[in-house]
Amino acid sequence: MCTLARLSTSGQKYTLHGHWLQTSTATGRLSMEEPNLQCVENMVEVKINDKDKYEDDLDADHYKINARDFFVPTQENWLILTADYSQIELRLMAHFSKDSALIDLLSKPKGDVFTMIAARWTGKPEDSICLHEREQTKRLIYGILYGMGPNTLSEQLNCCSDEAKEKIKSFKSSFPGVAAWLHEAVSSCQQKGYVETLKGRKRFLSKIKFGNCKERSKAQRQAVNSICQGSAADIIKIAMINIHSLIVEGVYRSETTSAAATKFQMLKHRCRVLLQVHDELVLEVDSTVVKEAALLLRKCMESAAMLLVPLHAKLKVGRTWGSLEPIQADKGADIVPDL
Repeated sequence: MCTLARLSTSGQKYTLHGHWLQTSTATGRLSMEEPNLQCVENMVEVKINDKDKYEDDLDADHYKINARDFFVPTQENWLILTADYSQIELRLMAHFSKDSALIDLLSKPKGDVFTMIAARWTGKPEDSICLHEREQTKRLIYGILYGMGPNTLSEQLNCCSDEAKEKIKSFKSSFPGVAAWLHEAVSSCQQKGYVETLKGRKRFLSKIKFGNCKERSKAQRQAVNSICQGSAADIIKIAMINIHSLIVEGVYRSETTSAAATKFQMLKHRCRVLLQVHDELVLEVDSTVVKEAALLLRKCMESAAMLLVPLHAKLKVGRTWGSLEPIQADKGADIVPDL
């Protein structure tokens, strides 16, 4: 934590107030400093070396601490509620590429996405896909999405460069729409000098035309990644605006304004947006309205953009940021943990 963090006392609790940066990232994501609470890890390893007890550093005691356990709601009997987009960049790739096979898989209401993709890519039944194959498929997909070449991807997949190259080729053959879009995205950027996100925000990449070989390669990777990651930033900001409008102003910014505002009116001043961590929102909420808050959070996040595939948000709730448990927004009082 930065020592310049501003602290204020409220009872026996301290409240951290970070500084949000709206325009500090190239992709449009929000960032934070003093302190950067987006970087608080789940598990931190602490080493205690008592010189009177241990002569060798290897003998020091090692402890694992969940740093997020120390973050609690600012109000008594309130809970931490979070929602995290599931595979949002993959879903955006399906939307932009219009690949029919990928759209079909991501539109299914049930089933593990990466298992289904692995089955289609390898030609195996879903029930025969092992965890290793699923993980390899996931790494391959995001490697392609982030513009990794065979050499870099081979390190991710723990295979040789030629094998990684063959995997990329095989995957693109299974999803030709994705392959065509990847090529189109780079070609368009080379022509225009910029890429656009879902909501029309531009990122200029002049090096894709005027840089040296290394700079052009980097710009080509950035072109594809900026479209998906930048669009994800657009979507979560829209969700944040809709949530804030209702819980602070009592107004829902959508076509169903009056109905939504009436349904979630009890959340006004009983629910707050605390933090945004990339594709995740962190809220604190009065425990007596946690069901309604969960419904609102899921509704706002999953309806923030209309894509060719549905958006999904995974919800969790807990007494601390580090003790969150999965919940279903349509469940009743059983989603509230013991206080």
